Amino acid sequence: MLKKYYKISKYNFLRLISIVSFFIMSLTILGFTYTQKEIVTFQSADSLTLTADHYFLSDTLPYLILIHEQGSSRGEFETLAERFQKMDYNCLAVDIRNGGNANFISNETVRRFRQGDYSLGREDIEGDIRASVNYAFSISNQKVVLLGSGATGSLCLKITKEMDEVLGAIALSPGEFYRPSLIIEDTISGIQKPLFITATEPEFPYLEQMLSGVDDIYKTIFKSELSDGIRGTNALTAKNPSNGEYWLALLLFFKEFK
Repeated sequence: MLKKYYKISKYNFLRLISIVSFFIMSLTILGFTYTQKEIVTFQSADSLTLTADHYFLSDTLPYLILIHEQGSSRGEFETLAERFQKMDYNCLAVDIRNGGNANFISNETVRRFRQGDYSLGREDIEGDIRASVNYAFSISNQKVVLLGSGATGSLCLKITKEMDEVLGAIALSPGEFYRPSLIIEDTISGIQKPLFITATEPEFPYLEQMLSGVDDIYKTIFKSELSDGIRGTNALTAKNPSNGEYWLALLLFFKEFK
């Protein structure tokens, strides 16, 4: 397992990033291709129809399920899914009901939610994520990895502990967004699945406490060595000048599943 916090000099870290970047570029030059996305739909627990972008490589590969932050849409992952596919994952980027717009892509699930008689409680949002897990598992019959941002990242951690179909989770700047009805620290205590958590400099002590009940061999709490970090999915995009170190850390984390 990875240690929970990396201590690499900036010089060596930048050299590692350069090496990994060259490796990824080499894969592309050698002819790596990925399947263009298709839009799929499936139902949540209360029969609300969910929309998702399905990035499919092979039914022999596992799925990474991409859950956007609240107020967003599956468009949040428009520029990221291809990079995850290069790690040999099918991707399912899902519109869940607590959304809006991202990268000029509207949340189709929210449109249906507003037209029907549906609820917007935490349990309902969890139902959308669980339905996404079941949908992906039904295609490949392999355990999935969950990725969520902000409040949905917190729910992904909870669901990872509770569902056998989930192998591990990536949570980008999660937190205790649901107190007092749900305390994530207590809920995920004792989990024995690989977790990768990103934290900005101010968030780091807080997230260390939130994950204090998870053994170090199962958790990686990553913060940038080159900056104070950026919250959520933006840490992986061009909006973050040091996004390369995040991708390097993720590449190492995914080796846990090989």
